Amino acid sequence: MQKILFFLISGFFSQVMFSQESVSFYFENNKAELENEQINNLNNWINSNKNSKILSIIGSTDKKGTTQSNKILSLKRVDFLIKAIDNQIKYREDFKTIGLGEKESELLDNAFDRKVTIYYIKEHQFDSEEFIINDFTVSKKIDTLKITSFDELKLSKKLSLNKITELTPKATLFSLEGIEFQFDSDILLPNGKRNLLKWVSLLHEKTNIKIIIIGHICCVPRDDFKLSSRRAKAVKNYLIQQGISEERLQYIGYGSSKPKYNIPEKNGYQALMNRRVEILIIDK
Repeated sequence: MQKILFFLISGFFSQVMFSQESVSFYFENNKAELENEQINNLNNWINSNKNSKILSIIGSTDKKGTTQSNKILSLKRVDFLIKAIDNQIKYREDFKTIGLGEKESELLDNAFDRKVTIYYIKEHQFDSEEFIINDFTVSKKIDTLKITSFDELKLSKKLSLNKITELTPKATLFSLEGIEFQFDSDILLPNGKRNLLKWVSLLHEKTNIKIIIIGHICCVPRDDFKLSSRRAKAVKNYLIQQGISEERLQYIGYGSSKPKYNIPEKNGYQALMNRRVEILIIDK
């Protein structure tokens, strides 16, 4: 199945932590224009989303035809939608185009593959736009890794962090201790900054190491990804302030979606373990 992605920043297609919206419109076989029913659906969507913002558009074909002909058809389908939208809905300023190549469908003639999907955010989500896009990119990277928790490796915690990172494989996940924030905010407390200093030293000494900083929150079942992302970003910013190159640092927030203990927690210790910051080494 040929897919052409119109997108911002970089090529990615992954489930994101924030709830961006999506809508799909379906084409007849080998057609680059929508039939009347789908045109009506598109017009209704446009009229209901004049204040939304388009993040990405993906065009698809079924498995019929050659790779090149499917690529051309996908582009034509996306182009048809862009012309129909006719700037009635705004796009991000860095909206670009790219071809992702061919992906096989299970069926030769699959009507559900003959579509264009629009990913977008509503006006009330605009203040989360940075985190939505960031999570797109970072979650795609995480999906490619075989992650090992440091606790599973049974190494002595008495070893220096430098030595530990020599003994652990790439994609090892570390839970940090004592990374504390002001209540319901992303402001790092002084004790949290002190506890990050060993990572500052490591990153200065081992300049090939690249990491993803992962934020989690506790206590509430709602998916407050924004707070956890802001906290992870605060750790990233602190490391940058200490002279670590931003190119080596990424971040993501999981809200309360990946707790170590069930929510609501039974005690303060469980809440503390859920309200954590982790570092995932992605290159070394």
